[in-house]
Amino acid sequence: MQSRQMKSRLMLPVLVFCGLQTACVTRGRDFSSDLSWVKKGQTTQSDVTRLLGEPTAIGNTGGVPTWTYGFYDYRLFGESDTKELKFYWNGDRIQDFSFNSSFPQDRKRLMFGK
Repeated sequence: MQSRQMKSRLMLPVLVFCGLQTACVTRGRDFSSDLSWVKKGQTTQSDVTRLLGEPTAIGNTGGVPTWTYGFYDYRLFGESDTKELKFYWNGDRIQDFSFNSSFPQDRKRLMFGK
């Protein structure tokens, strides 16, 4: 019986260590980085909501209403990755938008057009 208790006491730190190695926290909902559907002056708030759901955050930039969609993948060990898509509104239509990402596949596509 002693041996079994000893083994289970030793296993707990090993399991905790293994769990920490893969520990990550995500916030937001992942979304496609393909933004070919976004058209300035044409795409509406209804279009965006239908395709992406509710925004992660709503704000105001210099008097222009903004919606932010974010996906944040934080890791305890290793690289954390994030991506954000911001829409700047003129009434119900997209005035402008920005997309930023640290995900390797997005970085490669954005830097080299691949």
